Amino acid sequence: MADFPKPTDTRPQLALPSKSGLISLLGEREKVLKQRFAELVELENTLHEQTEQLDAKRNDLETRTRTLHEAEMLLKNQKLLYQKQFAQLLEQGELVALRTELEQRRDDFKRKEGFLAQTEKRFNEQFATCELDLIKREAWVSAEHEKAMRLNTRRLQAVVFTDVVSYSALMQVNEGLTIQKVRADLQRMQTEGEKQGGMLVNTMGDGMLMIFPSAIQAVRFSLDMQRALNLASGAEGLRHRFGLHIADVALLPDGGIAGDGVNVASRLEAKAPNGGICLSGVVYAIVKGKLPLPPSAVEEIVLKNIAEPVAAYKYTPEAILAMDISGQAAPPEMALPEEERTAPPFAHNLTDPVGGFAESAGNLENRTGA
Repeated sequence: MADFPKPTDTRPQLALPSKSGLISLLGEREKVLKQRFAELVELENTLHEQTEQLDAKRNDLETRTRTLHEAEMLLKNQKLLYQKQFAQLLEQGELVALRTELEQRRDDFKRKEGFLAQTEKRFNEQFATCELDLIKREAWVSAEHEKAMRLNTRRLQAVVFTDVVSYSALMQVNEGLTIQKVRADLQRMQTEGEKQGGMLVNTMGDGMLMIFPSAIQAVRFSLDMQRALNLASGAEGLRHRFGLHIADVALLPDGGIAGDGVNVASRLEAKAPNGGICLSGVVYAIVKGKLPLPPSAVEEIVLKNIAEPVAAYKYTPEAILAMDISGQAAPPEMALPEEERTAPPFAHNLTDPVGGFAESAGNLENRTGA
């Protein structure tokens, strides 16, 4: 095999330093590195010192900030305290006036409380007196009813019972004015009743007991009177209640009447609306179709000391004013024979209603005791 020639090396030949030169070069570089390391250590120490100084300054600033915030809160609290004290100083005068006013109101309340207690006591006494008087009247009516039964003198009559609404309260407010108004109204009822054929049996302080020959006359009289009284009364006038019933009553020797019909009329009067009338079912059945009474819902009422419930028809002042009774001709005056009269027509004195009531109560007591 033939030997081929080696290629010629054309690369440049580098001149390498000698070993001693390398050692000296490394020594110089090591010195430079040590110098730079020392500079870096010194710089690090400087930066550490500066960091510590900055931390100290930051802590100092935070402390001052907290101090300033606390001082600000303290100032705000002091400001609020001063404002409250100032408001209290301003309100001291108002508080004194308010305390005085409250004491005056308390004294006034105590006076009113005492007055109400006295008024309640008077009302209770008056109620007890009226209840006792009612018991005596019922006992007298029962006794006279039995007496009339023995005498066998009876007649079918329409009974009208009236009284004044809130009479006792009105007497408490103004006794003289109330008596004057009651006297005028009873006198007016007397005159109108005489025109329509009725007869006065008795007066009882604020009311009266009347009888009529027919239910139509009694109802027409009650409607006319309530219409006139309600129109003329106004805010200062009296309001009356009317109770009407028709029944077989006993004619008493002294000119009065007795029987369950009187008690029923009295109880119906208490159930009548203020300023209105209350008819029993018997009366309503008679006058229905003969007088322009509007339809009314019947109400079964249980009356005290009456065995059977009574049908009641109530008419308010508004219903009475809405009725058209102008076209109904009034009946001629019916005068009964002297021997058949239950009482002299309107022989009672109406000039002193209160005195009449006292006299009536005295008669009842005497008769009951007898």
